Amino acid sequence: MKRLFLLMSMLVVFSSSVFAQEQTAPAAEKVTFPMVAVPDDITEPQARARYLGEHFWDKVDFGTASEVLIEQGLIDMASIFPLLDGEALTASMTALSKRAEASRGALQRVLSMADKYLYGTDSPLYNESAYRNLLQVALVSKALSKAEKEPYQKQLIMLEMNNEGTPAVDFEMQLVDGSKATLADVESPVTILFLYGANNLDSKLQRFRLTQARLINYLQRAGGIKVVAVCVEGDKAAWEKFRADAPAEWVHVFDAEGKIKSENLYDLRTLPRLYLLDEQKTVLLKNTKADNIEQYLVQIIQASGDGAAAE
Repeated sequence: MKRLFLLMSMLVVFSSSVFAQEQTAPAAEKVTFPMVAVPDDITEPQARARYLGEHFWDKVDFGTASEVLIEQGLIDMASIFPLLDGEALTASMTALSKRAEASRGALQRVLSMADKYLYGTDSPLYNESAYRNLLQVALVSKALSKAEKEPYQKQLIMLEMNNEGTPAVDFEMQLVDGSKATLADVESPVTILFLYGANNLDSKLQRFRLTQARLINYLQRAGGIKVVAVCVEGDKAAWEKFRADAPAEWVHVFDAEGKIKSENLYDLRTLPRLYLLDEQKTVLLKNTKADNIEQYLVQIIQASGDGAAAE
C-alpha cells in the first residue's frame, strides 16, 4: 500500500507540473515547489495524504514567495484533494489560510489564484468543496479588509446553497400547458434537475447525454426517475426549439421572469447545472454530469441487490 501511495504521489506531481507549465509561467520563470517529506512512520495512505495536505506549505515563506511559486503550489496541492476526506480537506485549507495570513497581502493572492483554479468555470482543477472550505476559513481572517472579503462573501453564499445532503431550494414553475407547480410538487423517487441555457452548446451536449443514458431512460420509463428541465437563459422561441429535441416525458419549464437567476436560487455561473435529488428533494449530487448520475444510480442498485441477497 505504501508503494502504491508513492506511485500515486509521483503521478500527481508529474501531471500537475505539466498542467502548470501549460497554464501559468513562461519557461524562463519555471520554479520547483519545495515539497515536504512525509515521515516514514506514517504508512497508511489516507494518513499520509492528510499529513501532506496539512504540511504542504511548510517550506514556503509567503513574504518572499513569487506569484509563480504560489501558483505552482496551489496547482500541485489541488491534485491531492481526491485523496483527502472531508475532515482532512478542511484541515488542509485551514493550514494554507493560516500560513498565508502571516504575510501581508499573501492571503489575498492565494484567494485570487484559488478563484481561478478551484472555482474557475473552465478549470480542470475545479473543486467546490476545497474552495468553499478555503473561503470559510479565510473570510474570518483579520488579514483581509472588508472590501477584499466582499466578493468572496457573495461566492460563499452561493457555495453554501444546494449542497449534497441539504434540501434543494424550491421554486415555482410554469409548465408547458400553462399550469403552475413547484419543484416539491414533482412526485418521483429520484429527480434530475437540469438547469440550462437554450442557446448554450454545453447544455445541448448534456441534453444529448441524458437522452442517451440507458439506465436513466430505463428508470424513467419504469417511473423511478423524472427529469425536470428548466430553461434559465434564452428566449421562448429558443426554448421551444431546445425542447423539441428533448424527450416529451421530461417536465419542461421556462423561467420567463428569470427568478432563479435574479434571486440567486442556484449557482448559474456556468451552464448547464445538473442536480440529482431524492424523493424529498434532498440533494444527492450537485453540479454533476449525466455519466456521474448513472454511476451513482448503478452503485445504489448494486448496494440494494447486495442487501437483498444478504437477507
